[in-house]
Amino acid sequence: MKISTTFRKLLRHPGVKLWAALVWLIIWQLLYELTNEDRRDLLLSSPIQVASELWRMWGTGDYWQRVLFSSLDVMSGMLMGAFLGTLLGSIAYFASFVRELFKPLISVIRSIPVVTFTIMAIYWVGYRELGMFVAFLICFPVFYSHSLSGLGMADEKLLEMACMFKLSFFRKFKSIYLPPLITQLFAAGEVAVGLAWKSGIAAEYIAMVTNILSIGAGLYASKGRWSTAETLAWTVTIVALSALFSALFRALLRFFSRKWGSAK
Repeated sequence: MKISTTFRKLLRHPGVKLWAALVWLIIWQLLYELTNEDRRDLLLSSPIQVASELWRMWGTGDYWQRVLFSSLDVMSGMLMGAFLGTLLGSIAYFASFVRELFKPLISVIRSIPVVTFTIMAIYWVGYRELGMFVAFLICFPVFYSHSLSGLGMADEKLLEMACMFKLSFFRKFKSIYLPPLITQLFAAGEVAVGLAWKSGIAAEYIAMVTNILSIGAGLYASKGRWSTAETLAWTVTIVALSALFSALFRALLRFFSRKWGSAK
C-alpha cells in the first residue's frame, strides 16, 4: 500500500510530467523529420515552427479577441450545463417521475452529433451564441448523470441513522448526500471541460462564420491559407485553455465544498 501511494505521488511530481512532455515533443520532432520532405510543412509542422507561429499570434490583438470570445462562449455554456444538470439530476434522484421523464431526453441528447446541434443552434440562437449553446447541450447530460450517480452513493447506514434521529432533509443532504455528490461533480468536470471545448470550437468551425472573431473561425481561416503551423498553434491554444479552465473549475468546486470536507 505504501509503495502504491509513493508511486502515485511520484507520478504527480512536476519533474515527471515535464519529462513525459519532453518525450512526446521529441517523438513529434522525429515524426516531422520522417515526413516526406516535399510535403513536410503541409502534412506536419515541427514543434519549433508551431511555437514560432504561436509567438507571432500572441503579438496580435486578433488572437486575444478570438481567445476571449470563445472562452466566454464555451465556458458560459459549460457552467449553465453544470448548474442545470446538477439541479435537475438532484431533483430526478428524489423524484422518480422526473427521472423517467428526462431519461429519453438525455439519451437523445447523447446520441445527436455535434453537427446537428450546430445547425439547429444557428436557427435558434444565431451565430454569436453558437458555441455557448452547443457546449451547454453537450455538458448538461454529463452533469445530470454524475449527479444521479453521486447522490446514489450516499451511505445507507448514515441515512438510517439520520431517519432515527429525525434530521431535516436539508441537514441530511448537506451531511450525507453532498460529499459524494461533490466527488462526482469533480469527475464530471474532468470530462465536461474537454467536451465543452471540443464541441464549442467544432461548432464555430462548422458554422464557417469568418466575420466573428472566434477560435473556430481562426481554425477555418488557417485551413484556407493551408497553414499547418497555424492550425496546430490554434490546437495548442485550445488544449491549454481546456487545461486552464479545468483547473479553475476544480478550484471553484473546492471553494464551495471546503466546509463539507469533500474537496480534493
